[in-house]
Amino acid sequence: MALRYCFEASRVPATLSACKRNDLAVVDTEGREKAVREAIKRGVFVYGYLNVGALEKERPYYEKLKHLRLAKYDGWSGEYWIDPTAKEWQDHIISLAKQIKACGAIGLYLDNTDIYYMVKEREIDKQYSRNLPTAQAVYTALSNMILKITALGLIVMPNGGDVFVRKFIRAHPNIIKTVNQEGVLYQDGKKQSAEDTKYYTEYLDWCRKKGIYIRGIEYPKTKAQAVHAQLYYKKHRWQGIYISWHKDLRGD
Repeated sequence: MALRYCFEASRVPATLSACKRNDLAVVDTEGREKAVREAIKRGVFVYGYLNVGALEKERPYYEKLKHLRLAKYDGWSGEYWIDPTAKEWQDHIISLAKQIKACGAIGLYLDNTDIYYMVKEREIDKQYSRNLPTAQAVYTALSNMILKITALGLIVMPNGGDVFVRKFIRAHPNIIKTVNQEGVLYQDGKKQSAEDTKYYTEYLDWCRKKGIYIRGIEYPKTKAQAVHAQLYYKKHRWQGIYISWHKDLRGD
């Protein structure tokens, strides 16, 4: 099974066309529903992208939901941390999950569950009129959304968010079947610090011992680094790795 990630909308159709039967494509389905359905008919497994902890300005629902913003998302222009405790946001996420499932996707790549850590450790400062929720309220909101999504018959694959994921797995065993982690070894073409690699490795090994399927995205600069990453994943018995040469995932 080949693994491809593509969150650049214009490149999603090409990414899906390049997939063969039984390949897995993790893509942003918004506006590309026809291409998704066609790929699924050919036997491609699809996970849809769903941002549960942040709001992007490029989305068609941005104006409707921007009053739920908490703060700017450093490093990502036009993206904002959101208040996931708001019922309006939770209803919105479940509605999107249903739309993605209607395309034929089998699962969801859940981005930015890190909002729990950000609030818990006060890593974000309130920049808009909305007050910061409590960490427990954020945890409860994320948990409820995941439970509702899995009840729809969709697999959830949190990207990062290890602090939240560990807590959720302890409270709800056997709900999360797979996790994704970016940059265990290489991020933005640079080698991660030994400390960061050790931290992420321990987290993924912990998940694997829980019977969770491990997938990861590495951003090396050279082919030698890519080979090193593949061997590292094999050594740790992590099942899936995607090598990306771009910060923005393009499916190549």
